[in-house]
Amino acid sequence: MQQDQHRTRHLARSVWRIEEEARRRIARELHDGVGQNLVALMRQLDVISAGLPAAATAGREGLLRARELVQLTLDDTRSLSRLLRPQILDDLGLESALRWLARSIEGLAVTLELPEQLPEISDEISTLIFRVSQEALSNASRHSGATQVKVALNAHANGQWIRLEIDDNGRGCELSQALSAGREGHGSGLGGMRDRIDLFDGKLDLQSTPGKGFRISIELPLRSAMRNDP
Repeated sequence: MQQDQHRTRHLARSVWRIEEEARRRIARELHDGVGQNLVALMRQLDVISAGLPAAATAGREGLLRARELVQLTLDDTRSLSRLLRPQILDDLGLESALRWLARSIEGLAVTLELPEQLPEISDEISTLIFRVSQEALSNASRHSGATQVKVALNAHANGQWIRLEIDDNGRGCELSQALSAGREGHGSGLGGMRDRIDLFDGKLDLQSTPGKGFRISIELPLRSAMRNDP
């Protein structure tokens, strides 16, 4: 029985890794491939517009509208790329990615509390912490009516565990209903969040009552998470 559970967990972790790697590849292709092609197209439209005679007003206006459409498509492509997998997470690490995330959520004043130096964190745990933060801030922005959120990350137990705490001042909810909706694929996705944290032997604590905000706390073991699965 224990061996079956271990095999199931190993398989689930592998699926999660494959999903994140697919997100990484698609995000880079959108940014470096499609995005760069759109930039080149905009430059070509500028060259064509500059080469038109002064009297070709209609043609120049048509090219301007086309350029604006390409710019909108480029902005959407970059947003989708960051949503799939922000390049800053791979290039500069978790701290920079969290700072970018805190700045990018519209309508929320996000306070970020980080230690002076983060402990060594595996790529998988960094990704999990980022995903939980991303989902929690998205929920606060879209569903809770919150205006302020505090995100705190710190190590404890002699650096063996990492703790992430996210508090918002929104309207709160009934936890049982929120978890049920998440398991059914609706609402906040808290059930899926719990499942992912369980994969890495982590702990999830949720606290909320209607009208009194929402608090998410997760703890993840750094040493066991950094060991390779058999």
